[in-house]
Amino acid sequence: MRPPLHQRFVDKAAAAITAAVELYNKPAFLYREETFAILSLNAWELLLKAKVLKDANNAIASLRVYETRMTKAGKPSKVKHLKRNRAGNAQSITLGACIARLEATAASRLPAEVKANLDALTEIRDNSVHFITASPTLARQAQELAAASVNNLVVLAKRWFNKDFSSVLNLVLPLSFVAPPQDAAATVVSADETRLIEHLRNIAEEVGIVEGDYAVAVKLDLKLEKSILSNASRVQMTRDADAVKVQLTEANIREKYPWDYEELTRRLGERYTNFKANQTYHNIRSPLHDDERYAKVRYLDPANPTGLSKRFFNSNILSVFDQHYTRRA
Repeated sequence: MRPPLHQRFVDKAAAAITAAVELYNKPAFLYREETFAILSLNAWELLLKAKVLKDANNAIASLRVYETRMTKAGKPSKVKHLKRNRAGNAQSITLGACIARLEATAASRLPAEVKANLDALTEIRDNSVHFITASPTLARQAQELAAASVNNLVVLAKRWFNKDFSSVLNLVLPLSFVAPPQDAAATVVSADETRLIEHLRNIAEEVGIVEGDYAVAVKLDLKLEKSILSNASRVQMTRDADAVKVQLTEANIREKYPWDYEELTRRLGERYTNFKANQTYHNIRSPLHDDERYAKVRYLDPANPTGLSKRFFNSNILSVFDQHYTRRA
C-alpha cells in the first residue's frame, strides 16, 4: 500500500537534512555554511509542507498556489486559477507561506525559536553571494544555527509525525574539531559580512534564551583532555562519605541551579496545561529538596547552616513534573 502523500514529504525532508549534515561535516568543504543553509531550508520546507498536507487530510490543493486573472472587462476574475511555473507545472507554496498556514492552528504553530532560526538561515542563504569563504566569526554563528536547526527539526518530526530522524543524523561537528582554532575577534571582515553577522545576532537576541525543546542557536564546545580510556575519571553526584569531594563556587551553583521557587513555579505554569500551585504541587516538589540533582540550598553565611537560606532548582526537576502534569502543545 502506498504511503500517504504527507509521509513522502517527510521522507524527502529526512533525505535533505541528512545531506545537509553530511556535507557540513566534511573535513574540507569550502562552501560549508552556504550549502547547509540551502539544504536545511529545503528540508524544513518539505517538513512544513508535510504538516500542511497532514492537517488538510492530504489534499494536494492545500499546497497549490492560486491566482486571479483579468477578465475581458479588465477586472479581476472571481474564480481563482492554478498558478503555473515556466515549465507549465503547478506552483506550490513557499516556506514562508507554509509558516503562515500553520500559524492559523495553535497545535501546528511553530515556536518563536524555530522561526527565528529559519530567518537566520535564510539570511545566510540570501547573502551568500557577498562572500566566498566565511570568516571565523560568521562560521561560528552559522555552526550554532546549524546545530539548533537539526535539533529543532528532529524534535518537530517526532512530535508531528512520530518520525525519529536522530537515528540517521550525525551531530554537527564542533567548529574547533573541523578547523583549527582562530581568534575570531581579530579577523577582518568585509562591510557586507559585518552587517550580516550583526543581523544574525539581532535575530537571536530578539527571542533570547528560553528553556524548552527548541533553540535559535546552540553553542557547542569541544574540550580535549588526555586520559587512559576506560580508567578516565568521571564525576557523579553521590552521598558517599568516602567519595572524592568537588567544591562548587557561587558562580557554579547559580549556573547549575538558576531557578528560585518563584521562577520554578512560573515556568511550570507556562509548561503545563493543568498545573496549579497547590498542595499537590508542594507534595511533588518537597521530596526533591534534598536531592542535589534537582535542588540546592544557598546560605547567606555558608559557615552557618542554621542562618538565612534560599533554595534554588536545576532544570532537571522538569523531568519529574512531566510525569504528573500535561505538557502544552
